[in-house]
Amino acid sequence: MFKLTFSPASPYVRKVLLSAYRAGIQDELELVEAGSENDTLLRGKNPLGKIPVLQKPDGDFLFDSRVIVDHLNKLGGGLIPENGSERDIILSRSALAEGLTDASLLVVYSERYAGGETPSKLWLDLQLGKIDKTLDFLEIDIINWSNPKGFDAANIALATALDYMSFRNVRDWKLNRPKISQWFNNVSLKLLGFAETAPK
Repeated sequence: MFKLTFSPASPYVRKVLLSAYRAGIQDELELVEAGSENDTLLRGKNPLGKIPVLQKPDGDFLFDSRVIVDHLNKLGGGLIPENGSERDIILSRSALAEGLTDASLLVVYSERYAGGETPSKLWLDLQLGKIDKTLDFLEIDIINWSNPKGFDAANIALATALDYMSFRNVRDWKLNRPKISQWFNNVSLKLLGFAETAPK
């Protein structure tokens, strides 16, 4: 069994969970709730103190989510091509989706940890600008993201990022972006485990 630090709201944890579904090993994951005694032990292996952290059956620890997804791909396949230009494309798209998640999380944190003060407008505008530019790019490029071999790591990362934005009301990404909306609706219906891993 694997042990995975778990928070029901974390987009990074959800990305790993969906990747486990895609790799067919979701039943081999033991979820350890964030903040529990066991979670403290797991996160203690990551000096950054971040989740997710995965403990392998052999006792080794992996972090962050990108490294964990890469490991799951080695176990079950289907997430990241082994080599060639297709691999480069999937990894680059995954990085774009990850950046979208990062910017969204920074918006959430800047408001959550403002200490009663008004969050920096300059900082918020910077993050929201990144989000808007990425969404505008995706509205054009999303037609290229469909993978006849099934949902890959980039698809999972983007679906997770978009749903997290909706969950935290970061941006109404569906507004004037019909192509992204159509893509997301298709993924949300067909991606194994999507409903089960919805943020709470």
